[in-house]
Amino acid sequence: MQEIAPNVFIEHNSLGLVTGVIRGKAGSVLIDSPSRQDEMRSWRSGTARLITGEPKFLVNLDTNYDRLLSIKGTDCVIITHTNSLVLEKSKTSTSKPIDENQLSGEGHESSVSPFRLLPPEIVFTQSLSLFLDDTEILLEHHPGSNLAGIWAELPARKVIFVGDAVLPDQPPFLAYCDLKRWLEDLNQLGSKKYRNYQIVSARSGVLDQSQVEMMVGHITAIHALLSALMDGKYSLDDVLALIPEIMQRYEPNANTADMYYNRLRWGLNTYYELNHV
Repeated sequence: MQEIAPNVFIEHNSLGLVTGVIRGKAGSVLIDSPSRQDEMRSWRSGTARLITGEPKFLVNLDTNYDRLLSIKGTDCVIITHTNSLVLEKSKTSTSKPIDENQLSGEGHESSVSPFRLLPPEIVFTQSLSLFLDDTEILLEHHPGSNLAGIWAELPARKVIFVGDAVLPDQPPFLAYCDLKRWLEDLNQLGSKKYRNYQIVSARSGVLDQSQVEMMVGHITAIHALLSALMDGKYSLDDVLALIPEIMQRYEPNANTADMYYNRLRWGLNTYYELNHV
């Protein structure tokens, strides 16, 4: 666990997510869950010296399945965007197992969504502020990378958790994205307001502005490829044929090539289902 600002920690969980812990006198706020249910006990004992009290709130930054899988076993108040409930209802029975297997990274299968087992206690539409002692945690809806996407900002600490909005070194999750709004979100993140911020990506850790600019290039290119198809008649095969060109923007190794390909295949398949008229 790494302290990146006073009482603000980040940690990689076993599913590959970079999660956050914001510590206060009476408890803590988790930005995504640091562990799965079967690891919660060891996580608590291993980090007890760093956390004052039990976690009070868990902020789930979007609906990607590995993120949902992490919330099982939590006993604190879960906060999500209201669209997370809509997205769970919209998942089809055929696409969901693909989502679960590929995004978990460990072949987990489940016929029941974690949100159906552990529905969030708090949902919001545009923004929500939490106060931990005298520290404000501002939660804002940013639907570019995911219709239920949340950014968690600590203005006093100049830290912002942006989930999967910025993935400079791996393919994005495209299933529930809005590419135009994603570019708007990235332009906002690249503005003067955030120049001195530590930007925490859920898979790449702490980033700088050059990596935000790199992500703008990735999303601009993907948007151009998909827009060219959307202007005419196109099939799912036409959309999936874009995968090799998108993959060329990254440098997968033997351990990640299949995962990245499957991520794009599932994402584009779902994107097609939701956007094809």
